[in-house]
Amino acid sequence: MSIRTAQAVLRAAFRQAATDLRAGLVGMSVALLASVSAIVLASRSTQVTDGAYAAFGPMFLSSSIGTISCFITLQIAGETYTDRIGGALLRVRVLPHGPLTWAIGKTMSSITQTVIFQGAALLGGALFVDALPLSTSQVLACLPLMALSAVATAPLGFLVGAFIRGVYSFMVSYLPIFALMGTSGFFMPMDRLPSWVQAVQLTLPTYWSGHLTRWALVGDPSWEVGRAFSPVLAIGVLTVWTVLGFAGASFIVRRSFRKETIGSLARVQSTIRSQSGL
Repeated sequence: MSIRTAQAVLRAAFRQAATDLRAGLVGMSVALLASVSAIVLASRSTQVTDGAYAAFGPMFLSSSIGTISCFITLQIAGETYTDRIGGALLRVRVLPHGPLTWAIGKTMSSITQTVIFQGAALLGGALFVDALPLSTSQVLACLPLMALSAVATAPLGFLVGAFIRGVYSFMVSYLPIFALMGTSGFFMPMDRLPSWVQAVQLTLPTYWSGHLTRWALVGDPSWEVGRAFSPVLAIGVLTVWTVLGFAGASFIVRRSFRKETIGSLARVQSTIRSQSGL
């Protein structure tokens, strides 16, 4: 691909990302207000369930800021499914560099929305959670960590989205993601979970995203695996997920788009009507 072609692809991806953001502005605003309010209200609790652990409120807030990045997987998967059943993927397939442009634009818009959510939760915590006094240096240190966690989990959305072909697979695909998020330590100490769950989480961005924000904002390792912070390891794991994830996503997107045909679209729409009882 020449430099001029790459520039054209990026310009088209920026336009698509801007369109996606404008289209979802109202829904995103409502979801942002509701979710951030819920997180802040829960975080205002200073309950300590055990003297060995830090107060629940600050830990939950800092964990949530990191774990929000994992929702980008659900967002990309959901939007891929919507574009598939609406025929958008089929239309994109026939355009020059269409799949690449679509994937880059979808990544840009999803990461932007995710970082906005994380930033809003961080701002809400700084303003309304008295148990978590934040300095400017802590906030500034947290910003690149938030972005890294969002980028690292984005490729998983393309992987999940490639396998969603109907209502049932759409619903089922969300279950393992919620299970991984629920066991990532964002609302309870990791040592309360079975050792095999901890071992699985140590290989995934779901745990390390919250690990970094807890390290940057609270500094209490009582919720961590082994009760110790490993920020360098966390950054390394997320970086590996970013590099390998997007390499894998590139292959998955190309393979997935090759299956987008008029016949496959008709079958998917027929399956959805059957599963929905229409």
